[in-house]
Amino acid sequence: MVYVSSIDRSMEKIDLMKLLLFFMAFIVITFSIVFLMIIPNIKEHRVIQAEHKRVLVHKTRVESLYLERENELSKLKTDNSHILKAFRHSFTQEEFIQYAGTFFTQVNLTQVTKSDYKKEFVEYELNVTSTLKTPTNFYNFLEGLNRYSSIVQADFPIHLGSSKDSITSTFKIKVYDLNLTR
Repeated sequence: MVYVSSIDRSMEKIDLMKLLLFFMAFIVITFSIVFLMIIPNIKEHRVIQAEHKRVLVHKTRVESLYLERENELSKLKTDNSHILKAFRHSFTQEEFIQYAGTFFTQVNLTQVTKSDYKKEFVEYELNVTSTLKTPTNFYNFLEGLNRYSSIVQADFPIHLGSSKDSITSTFKIKVYDLNLTR
C-alpha cells in the first residue's frame, strides 16, 4: 500500500542555486534587450520629438505670415479693384477719343510705337493732338486718366499752344494692355 502524505515536498527537490542562476540569466537577458532596443529608440524618439516641435513652431510662423499676406492681398484687391479691372479692359482708340471728347473739343490719335513691356503687357505709344477752351479741362483730363477704364499714362513733354479762340495741346500717352498672345 502506498501512503500519500498530505504535506507537499516538491519544494525540497528544487535546487536554489540553479533557480538563482536562471533568474540572473533572465535579468541579464531582459536588461540587455532593454538597453539594446528600447533605450536607443527613446533617444531617437526624443530627437524626433524635438524636431517635430521645431517644425511645428516654424509651421505656425509660416501660417501666420500666410494669413497676414492673404489679408493684405484681399485688402489690396478691394482697394485697387478699379485698377485690376482696367488691366483686363482692352484699349480701343474710339473709346479713348470718346472719353477725351468730354474734355476737349477735338481729339486726334496717331500710333507711334507698339512694343512688349516685360512680356506681360503690350505698350502703345500714341500722339494726342487736341483742342480745348480752357486749361482747366486739360488738368481735369489728366486727373480723369486715373479713373479711365484702361491703363493710360500721359507722358512729358506736353506742348500747349494758344490761339485766339482755343488752346492746342500735343502730348504722348502710353497705354498698357495685357499681352494675350502668351
